[in-house]
Amino acid sequence: MYRRFAGLLAVCAVIVSPASNAQTSQVAKPLYQLRVYQLNPASKAIFHDRFAEHAMRIMHRHGFDIVATWEADHEGKPEFVYLLRWTDEAAMTAQWAAFMADAEWAKIKRETVSPDAPIMGGIDTRTMRLTAYSPPFE
Repeated sequence: MYRRFAGLLAVCAVIVSPASNAQTSQVAKPLYQLRVYQLNPASKAIFHDRFAEHAMRIMHRHGFDIVATWEADHEGKPEFVYLLRWTDEAAMTAQWAAFMADAEWAKIKRETVSPDAPIMGGIDTRTMRLTAYSPPFE
């Protein structure tokens, strides 16, 4: 599990921009959340359609800052990976609660099912704080 997240974090480094230490120390450091969803090959397209067409729009409505999304392969199985940026832990908790309670999202989840396999399996999540020596993300 650790190697998988270490590799994904290395991919995240692609979107890092340089900044001086003076700028970094004066700006509040955001909180990041890395989420990995195990997908079922038979229903992967349904998952991607639901996330792209509905989840992202509803997440944005609730203040989510989606930095990037990826599809990954882990041990021959597909995964969906995305990185969120939050101002702080209180915002993350409140905005997730609002999203999960959203009536439109509940309806979409009920309506977008696969007859072949569950849309997704487990979810791994990591809440991450930048180190003092980390270059900031854009």
